[in-house]
Amino acid sequence: MKYSVLSAISFLAVSSLGFPEFYWGVSTASPGQIIVTNNMNRPVRLDKVAQGPSVDGAKIIRDQEIILNQGQTVAVSATEISADLKFNEEQAHNQVELSYSSGDQGTYNFAIKPIEGGGFPGAIEVIPLSPRPSPRCHPLVWYPGQGNTPQATCQDRTPLRVFLREAHHPPEFNKFDKFDGWY
Repeated sequence: MKYSVLSAISFLAVSSLGFPEFYWGVSTASPGQIIVTNNMNRPVRLDKVAQGPSVDGAKIIRDQEIILNQGQTVAVSATEISADLKFNEEQAHNQVELSYSSGDQGTYNFAIKPIEGGGFPGAIEVIPLSPRPSPRCHPLVWYPGQGNTPQATCQDRTPLRVFLREAHHPPEFNKFDKFDGWY
């Protein structure tokens, strides 16, 4: 009897570690796939960095490093619960990233953020390919000089379409405050 109870407890503990969403409500939602097109007039390096499972805390895994030439399109697997797609000019290091992470109730969140030194010369447009559009699952656009974009939230397995393009005339951010004296 003593060993059968220990066996049952061990089974529940091991299965809850293998399938945490069933026991602890942890969501494993992700885009499933991210399709990136480089419409800039220069090559861009894409580094995908994902969080992998670890016993001692977060384990970082560099999954892919791709050089995207002008006009090239690639599909990147995005099934991890959290990952960053870092975009850089070929000789630069970590200029801007598209980050996503699993949310709650079968959703994931994503945003575009400048990182480290910044200086990425292009604009980035991210469009969710959602069969069921919602106000929370909306496109994001980032321009050089802009801070983090607002976060968007989409249903599990909603792929993302990313376009990198030249930003010849980016908007002037904070030129007009929303309370600019007009009532």
